[in-house]
Amino acid sequence: MSGMPSASLVLQGSSPVRLGISFESLRQFRDDHFRELVGKTTGQVRDDLIKRLTSASQLSFAEFCTRTPSGGQYSQYDFGPANLFVSHAWDYNFLELVAAIEDFVEQNPGGGTYFLWIDIFVVNQHIPSIPDFPTWSDVFKSTLRAVGRALFVLLPWDKPIWARRSWCLFEFFVACSCRIDLDFVIPRTERDRFVQSLCANAGNTFLRVAAKIDLAKAEAKYQSDRDHINHLVRKNIKFAVLNSKVVEQVRIFFMTEAVRALRMVGLSGEQHMNVLLNVAEFQMEVGELADAENTIRAHIDESERAGDDISEARGLEMLGRILMRQGPEQYEAARQQLDRSVKIQSRILGDDDLRVAQTRNNLASVLEKLDNDEWALAMYQKCLEIYEAHEFEGKVESIANIKGNIGNILMKSEHPNTNDLERARCMFVGALVKFVQIYGRNHEKVAIARTRLARVLSMQGKCQDAFEELWKSAKIFRHNFAEDHHRVVGTFENMRMFLTNANEVYVEEDCLQPGEWRFETGDIVALQIGDRFVVAIVTSEPQVSDVLAHTTSKLCAFGCFSSDINVSTSS
Repeated sequence: MSGMPSASLVLQGSSPVRLGISFESLRQFRDDHFRELVGKTTGQVRDDLIKRLTSASQLSFAEFCTRTPSGGQYSQYDFGPANLFVSHAWDYNFLELVAAIEDFVEQNPGGGTYFLWIDIFVVNQHIPSIPDFPTWSDVFKSTLRAVGRALFVLLPWDKPIWARRSWCLFEFFVACSCRIDLDFVIPRTERDRFVQSLCANAGNTFLRVAAKIDLAKAEAKYQSDRDHINHLVRKNIKFAVLNSKVVEQVRIFFMTEAVRALRMVGLSGEQHMNVLLNVAEFQMEVGELADAENTIRAHIDESERAGDDISEARGLEMLGRILMRQGPEQYEAARQQLDRSVKIQSRILGDDDLRVAQTRNNLASVLEKLDNDEWALAMYQKCLEIYEAHEFEGKVESIANIKGNIGNILMKSEHPNTNDLERARCMFVGALVKFVQIYGRNHEKVAIARTRLARVLSMQGKCQDAFEELWKSAKIFRHNFAEDHHRVVGTFENMRMFLTNANEVYVEEDCLQPGEWRFETGDIVALQIGDRFVVAIVTSEPQVSDVLAHTTSKLCAFGCFSSDINVSTSS
């Protein structure tokens, strides 16, 4: 939830709030105050109604109702131990929030009454702030674990406010940490909009939206709340991992909704074919490749019967992508389907059409996997020309990806020539610039682009530049992932090997510990990096100390480290 700290659990006395309002009482509240609720957000309902009703008592709404004398209007409202935690944003329209919960209860009747943990009803809204976030956080975790189930309300479906609110992010993080049951829901009106998008010939809108989810940019009303939550996430899981968890869970939910749409009656032939195509893409993205293949083959069959060549070509492209994900044994079959798709689309749309370029890009990818690098490179070059002509249409990331793929192919040969290396460097720099433009400087894709750039710089003999790119990459990975994540470990291993090769010293592998590098031959040069990484270099070359001092001076100037770095020698 967004807004003040009371948007989640607060302590009242020494005990956490564990009450929930019954589902029937929630509906009764809506019916009793319907005229006042029309057009209002949940935050406005809290301010204009809940706080007004409880202003004299200064109690939570739950306590206010339970203390109302028998026969009073609010004494009829039922509260009990919460068994469903509802995560939502205060910017949601309140009536849509209730409608979403209604839909969930109808689809999941269960064996008893739902008691809903909804902050504005069970938390004292007159308490202004949280005095001790760490203690409060621990109590919230124990409470959510006791509730045992969480429901995340997504509004609107194609750009959920929930994914941009720090409190909602915190609640998802805690729910994942506690390993409780997670459910997602959208109200019927939003489900109708979602189905309409599936029926449209406009691609899978949700997958494009999901790709942009970045919880590190989530907002809170108070900066201190956001800082506390961000610190907790970075300390325990890192944002890149949390982003992937959110996207995975939400994709599964929408895939289920999409499969349900297939069973709808009244869809025209074209609408049904579009739904099949989009459902197959959802299934592919969540790893259900066999189901995805069956769905897309049904789409292709319908397209052939309808004589819709473009729809068939789209299906063939999707089938090629699905087969490619099934592994090397399917690469040739994937190539055949993608080649058929390119030929059909080129005949109807023309060779320079953007949709043809997209399919050709996928064909180039499978050709690269089949080690047909010459043909793949020609395909990528043609795609790049077309995408750059359409950059204004939102093809920036596609351009970045293609540049990276071209750079990889140019570096593939055992002995790449000078021209190929320079072309590869230009491609990697171009990809890096595009990724920074899209995601900012601290995104995982920016770090990967820097690692690729470091590799080609090293092959060009530009060791200082390559080393600096590796450090920048390491800094980004550490910002996004835990210390034991393969991206972090791999990057520091690359740096260790880079120093080994650059200084021509022997590395005694069995002496290495996590976070430590050890080099042995003669005099000792110790380089301490921050408070974690230690490089102990032993060499007979006295100038090594000067080289390391110069290197660390440049790195500090660039801002790679937040603390002083000391270089010392001893014999």
